[in-house]
Amino acid sequence: MTKYTSVFDMKGKTLDDFTNKYGDIFNPRFVDLEYYKAYYLGKYDETIHIFNYLSQHYDIQSVVYPGSFIHLAPSFAFSHVTYIDKYTHIDDFFEDADVLKYISLHKIYDENTVLEFINESYQKHSGKYNLMISSNAGPVSIECFHLLEEDGLLLVNNGHSDADNAFDNDKLTCLGYFEIKGDHKTINFIEKGKSSRSETYYLFRKL
Repeated sequence: MTKYTSVFDMKGKTLDDFTNKYGDIFNPRFVDLEYYKAYYLGKYDETIHIFNYLSQHYDIQSVVYPGSFIHLAPSFAFSHVTYIDKYTHIDDFFEDADVLKYISLHKIYDENTVLEFINESYQKHSGKYNLMISSNAGPVSIECFHLLEEDGLLLVNNGHSDADNAFDNDKLTCLGYFEIKGDHKTINFIEKGKSSRSETYYLFRKL
């Protein structure tokens, strides 16, 4: 059997175990809570701390996540999140009772959790949101700019150079960036400036 050593937290399982269940591990035939935990928490998800910080320092009532795949972390910090992705086989994930229970165990708010999943290309979506997330999903800051309400916040990393796109947009101002420590469990918010690390997340405000 082949031992798998990438970002997945296999918890004693082999690659064969996962491929027998999901098919292609990076293009699975279906996803569930086990798959989510193996992928995102297997490499440790520093965005959980980032979203918690944002919820505690800003008045954010509505969140949109274009190109989200099954990245649940925003729902631990925000009660109403709209996830958008045209990826197949993930519709049922956001209605899975195990997923909803998992969120309820880890959320930091008292309100009921609302998960809205839209299975379409994010360029087609309309609406206005307090916070938009761009994380390795293409030029979200350009193609979904219309989704940000006035004074809305954009959290963006430089996957597909989208942080660079945001810096080039004169209708956005950079508030700072999140400095992620080596253990991925410690973050600091640094006002203004740029980070030398490619995986940094920047926070912008729409003017």
